[in-house]
Amino acid sequence: MKAALDVTVEQATVARFAQNGLLAPFADAVSAATHLAGVQAQMLPAAGLALWNRVPDFTAAQLDHLLYHERSLVRLWGQRGTLHLYAATDWPLIYAAQAGRATYWEQEALREGWEPAAYEAFIARAARWLAEHETMGRSDLRRLAPEIDDRHLSGWGGIFAILTRRGLACHAAPNGGEARMAHRLRWRPDLVWDPPPSEEANAELIRRYLAAFGPATLADLTAWRGRTQVEIKRWLAQLGDEVVKVTVAGKPAWWLQSQLARLPALPEPGDVPPRLLGRFDPLLLGTRDRSWLVDAVGYKQVWRPAGHVEATIVVAGRIAGTWRYDWRGSALVVTLRPFGSLPLATRTQLETLAAGIAAHFAAPLGECRWEE
Repeated sequence: MKAALDVTVEQATVARFAQNGLLAPFADAVSAATHLAGVQAQMLPAAGLALWNRVPDFTAAQLDHLLYHERSLVRLWGQRGTLHLYAATDWPLIYAAQAGRATYWEQEALREGWEPAAYEAFIARAARWLAEHETMGRSDLRRLAPEIDDRHLSGWGGIFAILTRRGLACHAAPNGGEARMAHRLRWRPDLVWDPPPSEEANAELIRRYLAAFGPATLADLTAWRGRTQVEIKRWLAQLGDEVVKVTVAGKPAWWLQSQLARLPALPEPGDVPPRLLGRFDPLLLGTRDRSWLVDAVGYKQVWRPAGHVEATIVVAGRIAGTWRYDWRGSALVVTLRPFGSLPLATRTQLETLAAGIAAHFAAPLGECRWEE
């Protein structure tokens, strides 16, 4: 690795906005998901807003089409065991990065005394059922295997998360309010399935992470990936001279050598346009230390109990408040809650963005309210 270079907090801030597609947009949603190494999708509408912020004129209807009709995006359990949207062509990569690692449900079953061979037979049976049906939900599993325990029917994954981890399943379109899953060979029979070696896959994810969220500390990397520091260091080493050591506010961090060339052309934080980022936006999940985005008081209003992350008002590269949307009949109501006073011109820009959010959902904006 090359010698450390000093990067200011302001430079790091604007670089992350630029790399995240928040200064110049990505060409399309698949490109965005590829570059960001996945878009958090525990809440699918929030993933749609993340793409709306990064892809011109992106709509919820387009997301539905890409996921369930074109199927160029897939929804899988990925890093940190959470649901993400990935480019379908990255499915083998995401599988390889997690290959050989047992899910929580597998670990619990074996701890509680399931005999390994019997447990594998149980998983294989579920995989056969999935392959035999166009899609399946938890109600189908309960009907086919009345003896199945509630833990394996968990809304957080259960048996379906196990099949996803093994490269066999992805989310299909929900039906009647129930989540549905599909077998890979039914969902994308044309998809080339040639997973790379696990170490190579994980090094590639680190490369993409640094291209989207760097410069990043070791704590940032481990938090985003959900793996150990020993593993992260090994994957960094595999990238060799592609990675450069820098310091940000005196802390050692890593970045891609290729990204350094863009530093002189970056704008000042004050020139970063206002944004209404949705809940669980990738930018907010990219680093463990968020002091570059928000102060301690604001932090507690964004990162809430039980792991909830609020939608945020971003002004001049800093979180300046939170916001939410609600439905009033067929119209959307957007409520903006700034932490302090904002200039009239900024308020006008944010109200325009609120109208854009309504358009994303193909709804009229019933009201844009301010709560201060």
